[in-house]
This record gives sequence, C-alpha cells and structure tokens, in this order.
Amino acid sequence: MVSNEKFYQRIKLLRKESKLTQEQMASYLDVDQSLVTKLENGTRNLNVNLMEKICNLFGCTEEYLLGESDEYIPLNFAFRSNNIQAADLQSIAMINKLAMNLRFMDELMKED
Repeated sequence: MVSNEKFYQRIKLLRKESKLTQEQMASYLDVDQSLVTKLENGTRNLNVNLMEKICNLFGCTEEYLLGESDEYIPLNFAFRSNNIQAADLQSIAMINKLAMNLRFMDELMKED
C-alpha cells in the first residue's frame, strides 16, 4: 500500500478540482464508489491499471500522483454539462494522454 499521505490527498484534490463526484470517478474507473472513498482515505491499494487511468483522466504523471514530484500542469477542459458520463471521461482521458505525450516529445526535442 502507498504510505505517502500526499498520494491520498492528491486523488481527492484532483477529483474535486475537476468538479467530479466520487460516483462519476468510480463509473469512469469501472469500480464501486466505495473504492474511490477508500482510495481517498488511504485505506485501499491502487493497482497499476487504476493508476494509469487516474493519471490520464487528470493529465498528471505517476510521480505527481505518488507525491514524488510537485510538477503538475493541469490540462483544463470546460464542461457544458453537469451530467458527465464515463464515456465523456474516457474521451477526456484519451485527449489528456495525447497531450501529455506531446509535452514529453517537446521536452525530448529541447534536449537535442
């Protein structure tokens, strides 16, 4: 189990900053809402698959989520609906993943 307090706080903070409910996040992750509560309270492990999905959804690195880095540049989206569905969040996660890959490639190009 991850023992870093930042980890649990960051999951909750990212969810709240995105104005998502635990139910919406659980639906996106394809888990029960109680698991999201346990993740945010630090009483449940996070597997690799869920870690990747959370990072993609919020456009953050695993290092940031785990508290190993404080570097985070949010990828903001404006929602026009209060009824966000899991499919909407999956689309956002795909876009975020592409944007994060582009950032990574830009950094590699700067190093050359």
